[in-house]
Amino acid sequence: MRDFLALAVQGVVAGVFALAVLGKLRGRDGFGRFATTVGRLTMRPGRPAVVIAAVVTAVEVVTTVLVAVPATARAGCWAASGLLVLFVAVVFRAVRGRVFAECGCFGGRGSVMSYPLLLRNLLLLALALTGAALAPADPPHPVPVHGAALVLGLAAAAVFLRSYDRLTAVVLTRLDPWAGT
Repeated sequence: MRDFLALAVQGVVAGVFALAVLGKLRGRDGFGRFATTVGRLTMRPGRPAVVIAAVVTAVEVVTTVLVAVPATARAGCWAASGLLVLFVAVVFRAVRGRVFAECGCFGGRGSVMSYPLLLRNLLLLALALTGAALAPADPPHPVPVHGAALVLGLAAAAVFLRSYDRLTAVVLTRLDPWAGT
């Protein structure tokens, strides 16, 4: 059971990072939005922001591959955890510093830096840490099973990321119905 849980978690973590990379590399607009976000957050627009955005994207590519390959899944989950700690710190700093920036994490239109975005990253961090803790030293599943888990993880990540913002809006509206008026 533990092995299947580890596989499911790794699939979702790989899916989240794969979607982030695909969103940024899908076209100039996706990467451009991310670079703009980086520029606003670092207060270094232009070339420095593009370089930082490129480095982050490259690290996300490596992380995605590490998580997706059974023999390196544990290292990949640790890399994902490290990135997510960085993302949590960046979002926290932006929210506390009242920096208005849209999260260009997935290339397209993103969420505004906010506490719900911070919570999303903390949930993903918990998932990545769980994946690192549960990953077996010797992957027990054959490649087709692992591949199926990655495909299902990608689908689960897409559903989570698409519905998180909507769910957050519903919950916040229920907590404070006058917030939007």
